[in-house]
Amino acid sequence: MDQRDTQTWVALELTHLGEERIQEGTLESVLRSDLGVDADFPIFIPAATYTKGSRLITVLLMEGYAFLASGLEETKYFELERRPYVSQVMSTQSGTHRFRTLTTVPNKTVEDLRLRLREMVTLNLEVGDQVKAVEGTYRNLVGTVQDVTPEHAYVSFQLRSIELVAAIPRMFLELAESTII
Repeated sequence: MDQRDTQTWVALELTHLGEERIQEGTLESVLRSDLGVDADFPIFIPAATYTKGSRLITVLLMEGYAFLASGLEETKYFELERRPYVSQVMSTQSGTHRFRTLTTVPNKTVEDLRLRLREMVTLNLEVGDQVKAVEGTYRNLVGTVQDVTPEHAYVSFQLRSIELVAAIPRMFLELAESTII
């Protein structure tokens, strides 16, 4: 496959209001509305929110940034700079007329950020936590943590006719009630 065909991402630098929207959990929906895109359009906000007991916890991997899939008309991205939650869309200026061109980030960079964020969230796994397997044999199954080692969590999955406990690499898990944006 031609490298030019792989997914790339447009980076947004957020204002203080944008960071507040991350904490509130509303940034993604506001971005979708302002871009006029549906739930299938890829957006990555390097933050995760989850509940621990009665506390709502937000983990920020990269403060002040959000990433949008490329592929829309460039003007759609630049129009976001008129919104009070976006400081700037990462771009370069070239030519004598100073035309702006989007600067894109490779998909591998965003996938690495996703992995690091998942690792940060699962660092504090405890016995009794509800988790969802996001990779591997048990992908998309939700279970309960029975034990934790530095590398693995032993997770109990209730299937139709059997309950099984599997050792799952921690980086293949996310808290079931977490939202990694």
